[in-house]
Order: sequence, then C-alpha cells, then structure tokens
Amino acid sequence: MPIKVLRIFPGGVAAELGIEPGDEIVSINGSQVNDYLDYLFLSSDDVLEIFIRKRTGEEILYDVELYGENLGLEVEPIKPRRCRCKCIFCFMDQMPKGLRKSLYLKDDDYRLSFLSGNYITLVGMTEEDWNRIEKMKLSPLYVSVHTTNPELRAFLMGHPEAANIMDGLKRLKNIGVTVHAQIVVCPGINDGDELKRTIEELVQFYPSVRSVAVVPVGLTKFRNGLYPLVPVDEDKAKEILSLVLPMGDKYLKDLGSRFVFPADEFFIKANWPIPPSDFYENYFQLEDGVGMVRQFLDSVERLNRNLSRVAFVTGRAFSDFLEVSLKRAGCEGYEVVTVVNNFFGEQVTVAGLLTARDVVKSLKNSKKEVVVLAEVMFNDDGLTLDNYTVEDIGSAVSKKVFLAPEDPKQFWQLLREL
Repeated sequence: MPIKVLRIFPGGVAAELGIEPGDEIVSINGSQVNDYLDYLFLSSDDVLEIFIRKRTGEEILYDVELYGENLGLEVEPIKPRRCRCKCIFCFMDQMPKGLRKSLYLKDDDYRLSFLSGNYITLVGMTEEDWNRIEKMKLSPLYVSVHTTNPELRAFLMGHPEAANIMDGLKRLKNIGVTVHAQIVVCPGINDGDELKRTIEELVQFYPSVRSVAVVPVGLTKFRNGLYPLVPVDEDKAKEILSLVLPMGDKYLKDLGSRFVFPADEFFIKANWPIPPSDFYENYFQLEDGVGMVRQFLDSVERLNRNLSRVAFVTGRAFSDFLEVSLKRAGCEGYEVVTVVNNFFGEQVTVAGLLTARDVVKSLKNSKKEVVVLAEVMFNDDGLTLDNYTVEDIGSAVSKKVFLAPEDPKQFWQLLREL
C-alpha cells in the first residue's frame, strides 16, 4: 500500500512540486512504494518518476531530476513487526507495568536490522522477506543466535521455529548477506560447552558471519513468574572470558580476525583490564556494548579545565572509567555521581537504563550548579524511561542540565563549552 508523506521541508524539491503532508507516494519509477525502505531505495536515483495520490484523491505523475539533491520530504516510519518468540531472558518481560507503551514493543524486523542494527531472530521469515533481502542486498543484518543447538535455541526463545537457525544462516550466506551475530549468555544454560559449540559452528560461516558478540544476560528485579535465571557474576565473567578469549586468539591467527568479541561488561565484572583498540578491529558491534569503553578511553583529549560547577551522572558500570578519563584530560573540581538503579534493581548498572527518579535522588546532596547526563537516558522524543524531560529533571534538582552525546569526541567538545 502507498506510503504517507508526513512533512515537507521548505525550499526543497517536494515543496516546489506542491507535494503536501497527507499526500501518498504510490510508486517511484514504476515500482510500488510499500514502506520507508522502499522509499529510501527507490528515491536514490537521480531521475525519478513519482506517482502521487493527493489528499483530495487527485493522482499526479511527477518527473523529477535530483542530481545530488533529495526530495525534501519525510515519510511515515516503518511499523515494526512484532516478535513471535517468548525468550526466557527477554528484557521487555522484566519491566514493570505503567511505563509508556512503546517500551513494551518487541520488534523482530529485518528492515530495522538493516536500517538501525536491531537484532532479529529469523523466526517468521516469509519467502517474500528472503526475496526482498536478496533483491535489495540488505547487508549487514544483525542476528540473535544465542545457541546453534536446535533444541536449546527453541527452548531459550520459546518458539519451535527458532530451532532452524543454521538453515537461516546458510540462506543468508548463499544470498551474499553479511551477518553480525549475538549470543546472550544465560549461566547454566548456554554457557560452557554449549557456548564453545555455538562459536565453533558459527565460525564455519566466516566471513558471511563476520563477528559474534557475547553479552551477559540482563536481569531486573521484576522476574516474578518468569523462568529462573542467574546473573553473570565475577567468577562466571572470568570463566566466559577464559573460554572466549583464547578462541578469539586462535581465529585471529587462522583467519586474520578475532571473530568473537566479549562485551565490555564481562571485563568490568571480572575486574580485568579493557583490551586495547586493535582488539576490537572495526568495532563491529559497538551498540551491543562491545568496545564502547575502549573507544571512550582512547578519545580523551587534554582540556586542563576547572569544572568545579559540574556534576557528571552515570551508572555504576561506567563511573570508574569516566573518573579516570576526566583526570587524564586534566579536569579538576568536578563530581562524578554514581547512580544506583533502584528502579530495575542494583544489578542493572548501565547509564541507558537509569530513570529520572533515581538520578534526582542521587543528586539530592550535590552542591554543583551544572549536571551532565548521558544522552542515552532519553528516547527520540526526549523522555526518560519514567517520562521525564531534561527540563523536568533540571527543575527537580534546581540545576542546569546538559546531555553528554554518545559520540566521545562530541563529549569532550561539550566539556570545552561548559
């Protein structure tokens, strides 16, 4: 079905043509536009024939020459497909009731995997999906594997079709798609020999499967009625690293790539040093928490600034690294406020899952006038998990609030301006 135009940018091609919000794009160059992905690909040519259905019902065919310009319009976003699985470790199932609806949406959509790096299960894929991936060359894709043991994967993910992961990976390889895989480690279930087997079977797909991220299961205090899982503690983190790191060393020697990369959280829990930058190669799975700390540590710039007015707020996982980096940058007088996550439970330590209420509580005794919060605390609408805006937090603590960008270079630039 056609895709709706949401917004027209002044002075752009679409504005000149008279296209308006509410109009529908039916086709481009004779190909039907069904979603944002179609629009993105079909509108990339320099010469376009755009079939528009106006809000009035009038239909117009526009001939457009772009040559470096874009159409200057915004179309409706992709409506994500819902996940069919019932993973025993799903974070969405571990959230309390009463939060905004979007937080409970479990997407499993190959389109979002390509566009945004979202992980998919390959469960529920249709022939039309596979054909579209091949035709549009949607690569790379990010796949939640967790285990290559068919029976165990079906159990872990709560869906019988999940057992077919090897067939799915073979098909992606055959159509030329690069895969970045993820393994969420649940102690006592898919660790140990099962983890070793999974990595060994995945490496057989190299370089189609280009990298594997190994991450610890995330558990909150809201697990009543859910499958009993145990968190990764210091001993388990050391055990995982002792298994995975030698495998990576071997693959580096044999393949020229480490292939399997433990998440930063394993090193933090084990109290082991963060590896150097060359360990992470091209930082294939940065958004999965693999290499974020190293990238930040390596970004430190010498500022030599007195930041006596400033309090930096972060979670327990990152506070020590932030302190070290600020000292290396020659900053002084600042305060690092480490927030304990009372909302989800103390075992949740990352800044991106902090609530405004916990932040406000942690700042109660701070005498600083300026607060720097992690940008990842806020969604695209500028809201925290508990629906606070930056302005709400500033009012609650009577301080001026700035957001620390995810890009480390932009973070240091912010500090120059404070």
